[in-house]
Amino acid sequence: MPVPFPLKMDYLRKEKWIIFLLLSFTFFVYLRAKTSQGALKSLPAFDYLNWKQDIILQERNIEHTFRKNESIYQVLINKYKIHPNLTQELVKNLKKLVAINKIRPNDKLYLTFFQNNLKELTFSSSPEKRYIFFITPFGIKSLIQTIPCHVFLASAKGEITTNLYLSALSHNINPQLILELADIFCWDINFFTDLRPGDKYQFIYEKIYVNGQFSRYGRILAAKFVNQGRCFEAYYFETSPGKGSYYDSKGRPLQKAFLKAPLRYKRISSGFSYHRRHPILGIVRPHLGIDYAAPTGTPVESIADGKIVYIGWKGDYGKFIKIRHNHRYSSTYGHLSRFAKGLKRGSWVKQGQVIGYVGMTGLATGPHLDFRFLVGNRFINYLKFSAPPASPLPKRLYLSFKKQIAYYQKLLETPTFQVRLKPDDVWKG
Repeated sequence: MPVPFPLKMDYLRKEKWIIFLLLSFTFFVYLRAKTSQGALKSLPAFDYLNWKQDIILQERNIEHTFRKNESIYQVLINKYKIHPNLTQELVKNLKKLVAINKIRPNDKLYLTFFQNNLKELTFSSSPEKRYIFFITPFGIKSLIQTIPCHVFLASAKGEITTNLYLSALSHNINPQLILELADIFCWDINFFTDLRPGDKYQFIYEKIYVNGQFSRYGRILAAKFVNQGRCFEAYYFETSPGKGSYYDSKGRPLQKAFLKAPLRYKRISSGFSYHRRHPILGIVRPHLGIDYAAPTGTPVESIADGKIVYIGWKGDYGKFIKIRHNHRYSSTYGHLSRFAKGLKRGSWVKQGQVIGYVGMTGLATGPHLDFRFLVGNRFINYLKFSAPPASPLPKRLYLSFKKQIAYYQKLLETPTFQVRLKPDDVWKG
C-alpha cells in the first residue's frame, strides 16, 4: 500500500535534519581538535631548572647542635616554633628509638622545612646512625639510617710517675681511654692509694672510622696493669650478642659487688682510725671512715647497687647519704656540696651511679668526702675490705674465650700493629 504524500514529506524533512545535525557535530569536533592543537603548539617549553630552583628556594635546612641541659622540647617549640601538638607526636615517636632524657651536648638535630612547614626531622648522636622522621598527610613515618663504619685496633702503653691521668697525658693517650682503663680495673686497684711510681700499663682499643674519617674511640678490648709487682689482666668477652663484660685470663669476671673507691684520682687526707685528732675540735676521737680530698663538685659514686635509706642534712656530716646494699652491707657519704638530681629516700641506685658531689658542708676544714662502710652495724676499714668473689664464666663458653684472649695476648706482645676488624668480628656497634 503506497505511503500518503504528506507523510512522505514529513519523513524526508526529518531525514535532512538528522543529516544536517550529524554534519554540524562533525565539523564542530574538527574545529575543536584543530584549535586544541594550535593551543598546544603555542605553550612554552617546560623550564625544569627554574621550577627546581623555585622548589629549592622554598626548602630550608637547619642543623642544630644541642647544648648542656637543652631539651628537645625547648629546641622544637621555643627555638623553631614547631606546633606543640606536632612536637609531642615527634617526641613520642623519637622515644621509641632513643632515650631522649640522655641527649648530650653536641648531639645533632637536622630540620627540613618546605614553605615554612616542617617536613623532615633527623636526630643523630653519632656519625654512624641517624633517626629520620618524615611528616606526611598520613602521619609520621620513621627510618633508621645506619652508616657503614670500619673498626681498627690500636695499642697504647705508659708508666706511672705521679698519677694515672698525668701519665696518660705524658704518653699522648686520650683522657677518655685512660678513664675507661680505670673503670675496668676499679674493682681491683684503688687509684687513690695503690699506685706507685714505676707501675706500668698497656691496652688494645678500637678506633672507629666513618666515610674514611676518624669518628670516635670504641671499647678497650684487652689490658694489662702491673701494680706494685702484681699483674692484673682484663679481656672483653661477649657471653651473648651485645652483652659483654671484662674477665681475667682465667675467665673470672673483674666486676665485683663493690668498687674499690667512691671517687677517682684524688688523695686520701685522713684514714680509718680509732685515735684521730679532729682538725677543728682539736680533740682525739675515732674516725671510722676515709676522707677523700678532692675539689668541690667532684662526682661521688655509689660503691654498689643499693637503696637510699637516708638523704639530707645530718649534723657534722652536712649533706649526707646512706645506702643499704643488702641485709649485711651499708655505706655512707658525708660533707657533700649537693645531691644528684632525682634522688630521695627509697631510691634505688646502681653501682657507679653518681649520687652527689664533693663539698665541705657540716664540720669540715676543706672540700672532701667522708666515706664510711658498715658490715651490719659495725664500721670497718674499707681499704682492707675484700669484696665477695663473683661467679666465673660459664664452662660452655670457656674454649671460645681462651681462643679470643690468645689473639689479644699476641697483639699485646706486638710492639706496633694495624688491624682492621670485620664488621661482625669483635665490634658490635
